[in-house]
Order: sequence, then C-alpha cells, then structure tokens
Amino acid sequence: MQMYGNYISPLGYQNGDNGIDSYGVNHNGFSLRDELAYQATRQQREKQLMQNYNAQGITSNYPQYSTNFWGNSANNYGFGNFNIEANIENMQNTLNQPMQYAQNTLPNIVNDVNQTSKMIDYSLYGNDFSKEFIDNMLGDTRFQHAMQRTKFNEGGFANHPNDRGGITNYGISSKYYPKEDIINITPQRAQAILYRDYWLKPSINQLPDEFADIVFDDGVVQGQPTAIINLQKALGVKPDGLIGSQTLNAFQNKNYDTKANFIRNVHSVEDKYLQKDPSQKVFEQGHRNRFNQY
Repeated sequence: MQMYGNYISPLGYQNGDNGIDSYGVNHNGFSLRDELAYQATRQQREKQLMQNYNAQGITSNYPQYSTNFWGNSANNYGFGNFNIEANIENMQNTLNQPMQYAQNTLPNIVNDVNQTSKMIDYSLYGNDFSKEFIDNMLGDTRFQHAMQRTKFNEGGFANHPNDRGGITNYGISSKYYPKEDIINITPQRAQAILYRDYWLKPSINQLPDEFADIVFDDGVVQGQPTAIINLQKALGVKPDGLIGSQTLNAFQNKNYDTKANFIRNVHSVEDKYLQKDPSQKVFEQGHRNRFNQY
C-alpha cells in the first residue's frame, strides 16, 4: 500500500504510479505497518542528509535523490533492494523499536504531508472541484490504483474518425462532455471528472478490490450502467445497473469464475455493438486486449 499520494519531500521523494517510489523501493504488498515504518525511516534518512547539506551551506534546493538514496546511507536501512520482507526485517534490526519510533514520528510525517498540499496547483482541476474533493481523490489509494491502468489504456489526445465518442483526451470525450475544452483539458481535470462520474457516482468505490479496477475501466470504455450490468450478470443477480446490497452481497459467494464471466460479458456487449456498427471494428482488438490483461 501507499500511505499517501502525490507527496513530494524536500529531497524529491515521490510515490510512483507503479508502486515503486523515486528512491527505488517497491511499495506493492506493503502492509500499513510496513508503510508506517518505512515512511518514518525515510524521513529520518532525509533529515540526516539535509543536516549534512546544511553543514555545507546548502539550506534549500537540495539535490534530488533517486535509487541511490538508500544505498548511500551508512547502514542502508535494509532498503537497498525490492524484497519487502527482507527490507522490513533489516530495518527492524537497524532501528531500536522501529514501530515505536514510527508511531512517535507519525505526527511529523502527517504535518510534512500537509505542508506539501500547498504545492498542489488546484487550478489545474477546474473551479468546480473543491480543494477537499481533490485532496480526497489524491488520497484515495484504491482509485489511484485503478487510474494507473485506465490512464495507460486511454493515453492522451485522440481524434479517430471512426470514434463515435468524438474527440477524446485522457478518457474524456466530446460526445459526453460537450461543454469541456477537450483539446486543452488537463490530465488533472480529466482525473477529477473520472473520479466524480465513473468512480463515486456509480458506487464503484464500494466494490471489492479485485473488481473495482476492471469495472471502473469498463465504465470508461462502454459507459454506465453497462459496466455494472456486465458485473451483475457475471454475479448472477438482477441486472438493474445499480450497485446495491444485492450486488455487494453476491460477492460473499466467492464465485471464482466471476471475473472471467465479466470479461465475457464485456466482449459480448461489444460483439453486439459491432454487428450494428461494423465501422467500430477498428477498435475491437485494442478493447479485447485491454480487458484480457486483467
């Protein structure tokens, strides 16, 4: 997991979209305990480096570190490679009572994060999104994880003559958002729109982790309520296009074929669509590859 998103420290620490941070550590699979201990250790290491720089007369514009950040430390803290269990174990052997240290340091970490919120250019999201909404979105690790693959699949600007959605940019189309300046839309604003209309409004955020990503992605491609109906058919519940108790309770059955059934439903919807409009076959293979990768 990642403790927070879109954070930049004085030395350039950032969480990466793929889970690997700018210091070369892979956070995929970290528990809350691991993340808390790591962030406390990372902050301690940064303080050491900044003290060294300050002694040299460097009090701002610190050199930005990357994968050699941990390797240059006196004892490496156990974070010189991507093995999570070994990293945490080595860190425990290096620090005295690391969790107690982390808990004592947490208030400083939170304050550190709060200070960096001033670095976010909220204007890039548009005036109709509040600061609170943006902060919640940036801190929503499940949505940010879902956005990683959708952002990769959607890419940036596209104006294919056969695309019935019209001009698209970062997953936002002129057909469904005629009042948006699609050509000049920022990736930040596009993400906020997707968070509002494709994650929160249809309640994708209530789905289990295993399905939230793919149903969100399908919603961006095939629209809602189609994506939810595809899921409900896979779960064997009434396909009303609304995520409610019947849909959420169906996951308790632990049907391990649900995801495969969902993908088949996605392809089935597209097959019927292509029969009505063969001009869209140019997008068929790309769409199939998109969902077969889940």
